[in-house]
Amino acid sequence: MDKILNILAISRPNLKLDRLRAKTMNLDQWCELDERIYVAESDERYKQYAGLKHSERMIEQLAEMKNINAQIFLDTFSSEPRKLFLTAIENIADSSTKKLELKLFNMRNAKIVSSKHRFGKVPVNWSTWRQFNSAQKDPSKRKQVFDEFITKTKYVSPVIKERFRKIGEVYEKHSNKKLDPLDGYLENEKISYSQLIDFVKSMGRQAKKPFQEALADISKKVLGREAEYYDDFYFFRNRVYSDLEREFAGVSPPDQVRRTLEAMQFNLSSIRFDTEDRANKYPSPICFFVQVPSDVRVLYKSESPYFDLQGCYHEMGHAVHAASINPKLEYWNRYGFPMGVAEIFSIFLEGLTKNRRYLSSLGVHDERVLEEIEARNNFMELFFVTFYTANSLMKAEFWRKNLSMDKASNLYSRLIKKYTGLEVPGEYWMLHHILPDAIMYVPSYLLAAVRAAELERQLQGRFGEEWWTQREVGRHIREIMEPGAMIDLPRFSRLDASLFMNEITAR
Repeated sequence: MDKILNILAISRPNLKLDRLRAKTMNLDQWCELDERIYVAESDERYKQYAGLKHSERMIEQLAEMKNINAQIFLDTFSSEPRKLFLTAIENIADSSTKKLELKLFNMRNAKIVSSKHRFGKVPVNWSTWRQFNSAQKDPSKRKQVFDEFITKTKYVSPVIKERFRKIGEVYEKHSNKKLDPLDGYLENEKISYSQLIDFVKSMGRQAKKPFQEALADISKKVLGREAEYYDDFYFFRNRVYSDLEREFAGVSPPDQVRRTLEAMQFNLSSIRFDTEDRANKYPSPICFFVQVPSDVRVLYKSESPYFDLQGCYHEMGHAVHAASINPKLEYWNRYGFPMGVAEIFSIFLEGLTKNRRYLSSLGVHDERVLEEIEARNNFMELFFVTFYTANSLMKAEFWRKNLSMDKASNLYSRLIKKYTGLEVPGEYWMLHHILPDAIMYVPSYLLAAVRAAELERQLQGRFGEEWWTQREVGRHIREIMEPGAMIDLPRFSRLDASLFMNEITAR
């Protein structure tokens, strides 16, 4: 404890430490210290992901501090509150593998680099891959980059495996062999293994036939040929709208989403955007809850006009969720909501960018264009379900059966083939922005998509089809968001996938 206090005294001289120097800490004191460490680490990680100047040494020191403080919790408070117990184990797993995480972050941009093709004036790397794919008209060049990046997963594979191995050891040690990383995820999500697998498989089973039929049709329409393995989810997410993007050329996503949320009386003063296109900036839009609810930050860089609108709304859903949480809640209830809750409001708000009435309010009035946008959004929803079904099932089996990297890649290839119909090299999962980093996370998108559809249906029934124009809707949504981890899910959700699935399979 003295070690962490001394480090903290140097890094945060304004923190009053005298009352923390007792031999034991009470829970409020522990939470105060843990939040300060969290805020400092989140700020530095934000700068890292933004492509700004940052200190890896500081990230490592803060990880050490987080590790020590998590150990203090386990030694002092045992397993209560349960949310903090699970968080403490997760924090030890994260902080004790921080050097490996940083190594992976750096290796992806140093080793996953094209030897032939450039984006702008520099070789295409992992961070610019999606932008390159969006801009590149020659499919043979995209294939060359894809194939080369697949071969270069050999550089990151040992790092991913070693990090996950150490994470597993942490869970085994600190839970007395009662929890593995997958168990911790399931407990946070309040769902059993069999319930999760049945839920995911059911969605994938319903989506795969209509998706594969739509893929054949959309590929011919958009690409002039059948889809190939290198035409991945993220490529289609940009290219599928390419002939419709002129409709959104004059729309500023940050300005538009702010206007919509402010009309519903949301306070956005604690949220800030970063849309600059920097070298090594994270390729996907991402939101950082630096300090809930007072400091929330959104990063994204432009890929294509319509995707920018969708991505911006998605991350702003995260941001307004965090900014709406009651600041008087206990520390663990302000930060400790599960991933399947964290994604609800992002997917929900992104849904506005797919709503025909809302798009009309942005100036898209041609009914044929609106019909085409709806059809392609429906295709992408089916792609989303099949893609994330494969992602989720692979990652669950990775932990449950302690798979080797080769077996994980072989399994991933089979699952992608089963649900999407595409013959994708299994190593592709190591190039994803979540699968090689997070313990699980990916099934949370499916859980949240169902809940977001249920929330929208409730709002339509109560406030009308154009619910976003009603000021009182904002108050209703904030009431749902405010309890943080104590969210009352049954208030709007039964986790019934039929509503969401019927909407995307009916066409």
